[in-house]
Formats: sequence, structure tokens, C-alpha cells
Amino acid sequence: MTINQATFPGIVLYQRPYKEKDLLVKIFTQPYGKRMFFVRNIHKPNNVLKQPSFAFVRAEYIGTINDRGFSFLKEVKSMTFPKHTMSDLEAMAYASYLCHLVDASMPDREVDQVLFTQLEQALDKIETGFNPAIISNILEVQLLAKFGVMPQLHACQICQEDQGIFDFSVAFDGLLCQKHFGRDPRRLHWPARAAHFVKLFSQINFAKLESIQLNSQSQAVIRRAIDDLYDEYVGLHLKSKSFIDKLANFSNPLD
Repeated sequence: MTINQATFPGIVLYQRPYKEKDLLVKIFTQPYGKRMFFVRNIHKPNNVLKQPSFAFVRAEYIGTINDRGFSFLKEVKSMTFPKHTMSDLEAMAYASYLCHLVDASMPDREVDQVLFTQLEQALDKIETGFNPAIISNILEVQLLAKFGVMPQLHACQICQEDQGIFDFSVAFDGLLCQKHFGRDPRRLHWPARAAHFVKLFSQINFAKLESIQLNSQSQAVIRRAIDDLYDEYVGLHLKSKSFIDKLANFSNPLD
């Protein structure tokens, strides 16, 4: 399939140099899925595609869509440039990680308008000053299904109780309520607040999220819990995630 000219919303996942003067831009398009676009002579001062090719930019693009080889960008009708995200190291690190995570979660050309909206809303929250670590945690939990992983995170796997204290059991592939902890002595032994927030994050709608504040201790136990899930079920190791881990260690050297 080749579409000679199309107008489409897209989110730049990443860019990389191609040869000496050109650029490859991976864009998550709403109607055509992820595509790799070729941009010629990116370093020319008058190249109108220079800013719209930056990571995390969202724009209404005009271009050619090809199922084989590169697609091509021609121009941009409108653009949202993430000034705060690009100027804040932590925000930029998390935005980059989310884009890489979404890229890893689905094949090229697969259309997923729900995920497109989730990523768009998550990046909006980071841009408007929400804690980028918490926004990333929410999307990480909700992305598990895209990796073919669907642990029960809404209620106890045994009795379907959805209130109280929970822990996670790999053996039962989901949460256990406190009454059934004895069914799996090798459960992950998450702190109660970690299980509470992982359960909550699995159900949050970004569009309805007005504020969320967590102290550093709560953020740390949530981070470890989500890492447990990804290590156990996904086994994905992204460089952008390693950078976030190093950034956290640098910020909290005594933790």
C-alpha cells in the first residue's frame, strides 16, 4: 500500500541520523500505526521539518505512507512543541522512556487508537507539570496487556474481593487479598501501599486525572513493584529505563 499524500496526527517516538545530512523519524501515527519516515537535508536552516521531527512532538503531518521501506514527510499543518519536557532532564527522560516502551509494545503498522490517545495524554500530563515518574508508572501498568500480559490487578484472584490489603502472586497470576496470603507463601511480599497503587494505576483514566501526589518512599516501593512485574512477565531492558534508574540513584544516593 502506498498513499501518495495523507494528512494525519502523529507523535514522534524518536529520531536518529541517517547518513550525513538526513534523518529517520519514528512516528506513531493515529491512522497508520508506527512508521519510519525519511527526512532529507535536516540540517538546512530553512527545513520546515526540523522542529516537527523532535522527540515527543505531536503534530498534524502531511506525507506519503508506504508499507515497504521508508515513508516520507512533506510538511506540517500544526504542531505542539513540548517546551517544558525538552527543558527538564527528568521530564525528558521519562517521556523518552514512554515513547520507547510504546514502540516496543507493538509491531509497526499496527493501528491502536486507544494507545495513541493514552500516550498523547501521558505526554500532556508530563508537559503540564505532573510528576513524570507517576505518569510513567500508570502507563507502564496499563501497557502490560500490549505485551500479552494480563495479570489480575483489580481484585483477589481467589475470592474477587476488591477492597483491603493485597499482595501479588506469580503462581496465581494476580493479586491476593490478605485472607488468602497463605495460599502462596512465595508471593512477592509487596508493601501494602505498592499493591494499592498498582491496582489503582491499572484503572486510572488520564483524561480524568486532575492531580496525584506521592512521597518519595511510596514512589520507590511502586517502582520496585512495577519492575517486579516487568522482570517476571515482559523481560524488557530499554536503555532509556536504565538511564532513569541511574538518574534516580544519582538524585537519591543514600536510598
